Amino acid sequence: MCRPPDEDERAAAHARLFCPTLVRAVLRWLGRLGVPLCHRSDVAGQVWLNAWESWPRFDPKRGRPERWLNAITVHVASHYHERAQHRREELVELIEVLDPAPDAAAVMECDNIRTSTIDAVNELEPELRFVLVAHDLNGVSMAKIAEDAGLPLSTLYKRRTKAIDALRGAIRLRESRGISTCGVTSQ
Repeated sequence: MCRPPDEDERAAAHARLFCPTLVRAVLRWLGRLGVPLCHRSDVAGQVWLNAWESWPRFDPKRGRPERWLNAITVHVASHYHERAQHRREELVELIEVLDPAPDAAAVMECDNIRTSTIDAVNELEPELRFVLVAHDLNGVSMAKIAEDAGLPLSTLYKRRTKAIDALRGAIRLRESRGISTCGVTSQ
């Protein structure tokens, strides 16, 4: 089966057009047309997409396929530049990120609170302090504490409740003393 002469010319043009040397040529043409290197491969992809879509309308009698591809490249590059003029890039000012690490004053305040709390725990009665330290600070279960101490579980829960109330009272008392001494020294 023999192809018509027009089909032979189109097949030869297709072979000349879609070859690696013309891929590099399109990239060179885009560089000469002022397309930045960072956008060149995207624009070249658009050139090849347009060439593929318009291939059925290509007529080899009107000119060489390289010139046809060059015309498509110029057309796509000009549209790229038109769109570039309308692009707006919103630039934001640098945002100052706060340092997540505490500053010296925060560290000192945290140490003061910790020391004050430890002192308040140490002021508790021994049986109240024992339950509070064992369960809340060391994470021992109330059942295990009751077993080790030989006391009923309900007694330990009552002691823990008393210990928490006594600790709150001691911390409030310390805070009120601290506020009153600050007020006296600042006058």
